[in-house]
Amino acid sequence: MFARVKRAVMGRRKTVAIVATLMVAGAATALAVLPNAEASERLGTGQAPNSLYGAKAGKQKIPAGARRIAKPNLPKPGARAKAFSDPVPRPRIVGGSPANASSYPYIIGILTDFVGDVDASGHLIWFEATCTGTVISPTKVLTAGHCATDFTLGDSVVIAGVNNLADTTAGYVARVQSVWTNPSFNLAALNDPNSSAPPLDDVSVLTLKQPLPSTYVPVELAPAGSPTDYNETSARIVGYGITTNNPGALAGTLYEATVPIHSATSCVNNINIPNFGGYDNGRMLCAGTLGTTAEPGVDACHGDSGGPIVVNNVEVGITDWGWGDCAVNFYGVYERISTYRTLIDAELANPGVINPDWSGDGHSDLIGRDGNGNLAEFSGSGFVDDGFTGINPVAGLIGTGWSGFTKLFRVMNWDGDGTPAIMARTSNGLLYKYKSDGHGGFAAGQPTKVGSSWNIFTDIMVTNNWTGDGHPNILGRKANGDLFLYTSDGAGGWLNNGVGIKVGTAWNQFNTILTPGDWKGDGHQALIGRNPKGELFLYESDGHGGWLNNGIGIKIGSAWNQFSIFMSPGDFSGDDRVDVIGIQPGGVMKLYMTDGHGNWLNNGIGRQIGADWNWSAFNAIF
Repeated sequence: MFARVKRAVMGRRKTVAIVATLMVAGAATALAVLPNAEASERLGTGQAPNSLYGAKAGKQKIPAGARRIAKPNLPKPGARAKAFSDPVPRPRIVGGSPANASSYPYIIGILTDFVGDVDASGHLIWFEATCTGTVISPTKVLTAGHCATDFTLGDSVVIAGVNNLADTTAGYVARVQSVWTNPSFNLAALNDPNSSAPPLDDVSVLTLKQPLPSTYVPVELAPAGSPTDYNETSARIVGYGITTNNPGALAGTLYEATVPIHSATSCVNNINIPNFGGYDNGRMLCAGTLGTTAEPGVDACHGDSGGPIVVNNVEVGITDWGWGDCAVNFYGVYERISTYRTLIDAELANPGVINPDWSGDGHSDLIGRDGNGNLAEFSGSGFVDDGFTGINPVAGLIGTGWSGFTKLFRVMNWDGDGTPAIMARTSNGLLYKYKSDGHGGFAAGQPTKVGSSWNIFTDIMVTNNWTGDGHPNILGRKANGDLFLYTSDGAGGWLNNGVGIKVGTAWNQFNTILTPGDWKGDGHQALIGRNPKGELFLYESDGHGGWLNNGIGIKIGSAWNQFSIFMSPGDFSGDDRVDVIGIQPGGVMKLYMTDGHGNWLNNGIGRQIGADWNWSAFNAIF
């Protein structure tokens, strides 16, 4: 007996080859050589994101119900020719009927491409998972936690307005900026091969990079404290899941069905299996009709996870899990909206963190350069309590030949298209941009030279919106402590013809400067300086290129000189609030979480993350 998570996603971890040390796959590719005056500059090269950098501890998973694919190939973001798919006849969700997205303008399909295994040659094997969600604001989508966490090198999109997720003629596609997951979600238990625990507190909210058009109207959510026992109330379930328990069934077509929500007594009697348990009426609802293997009843199934169960046009639950085959012996289980409404509302009010996300799933990840000049991507699971210390145990090789650069850093949305880029400075001060394709690889025609004389700076940092114009910025610090601001024009170039504006002095008092984004949750970008004594000082922008508090720093910490590498990764814990990461000289990585309003969580005590990896093997992590 096992818990059936209702998505084309969740499954037990599958063992891959255990690698005792970091591993590089394949021969190094040739280094690019620039023509003419730049012939002496040897630049890094992009690597198709389909080769293994390393795997640790044999923990990788192949989710149940996910579809194997040749390579990542998610649709491009933006509007299509029609807002909704053409209507379909409404004459099996298991036991259901085809549905029209126009009848449910809040319904969302979620596709995630991710690595599910590694073959004998060290190549990554890709899969695609399907889930469902609902629009709760133009930039927020409600879904299940297991639909939004723990995808190795994951890349996600949400799709509105389509009857079939393969339809490219209609609807709207949006990328994910960040993800909030209920901190009580028991992902660690779900990832434990010795556990049969069902999901608990399995709720996530996705923040999108671009707002959905007003055509896609938010669903009404059940209020906090709404009925605890629906007593056979009739409800609608809607989702993109499979419609049969047969092996090989594919998700992706929208179905709907009418089901009864059962009483607490009926749910407990049907679902709480001896030695397993599972149903908690304070958190959950159960619904559906039962049948036999030959003639199933009516129930949600794999791919419907995260979708709604609706009573009188109000979403009262989030499709979640069940035991065994769908619609056969056990009712389906839904996360109760009324229990989580206060948490959902709090996330609705949160603008979301801009994460340094290379692969495209909305989660922060890390890029490391080793002593051979290889670049590896380490993807955050999006939830620090995943049972594997927050970083997935398989890393991808994304580039070679990067040894010659004296500074590497990432910028987000430099070209105004929502995709990240790596910027790299050579020893003679040339600055190159390696633009992402938005899906974990490099765009064609890379790199692009974007500047010169950047060796005048002893450090270079990035902020997302220092001047309040919505464009990212680069800050350069000179040896004498002068700080200069450079701003993107939002289309890949520079404002002010690339002439920097002096915005500060005496910044050479700090050996490290962090740019964590909106540290206090007040909409202002921040800088955090660490001095040689290990003290941290916070400085905030006024949102117009100047400083709050007359540019006077506020002390926010001490003893931070224990870290040889010190950085802000956006949100790494999964609560959609800014975090800080420190790496000790021995290679131990620690995460420090904040409440999003400038205060440390857990009394400022860090927790180890990324324990599968020895981070001292890298001379740059960004």
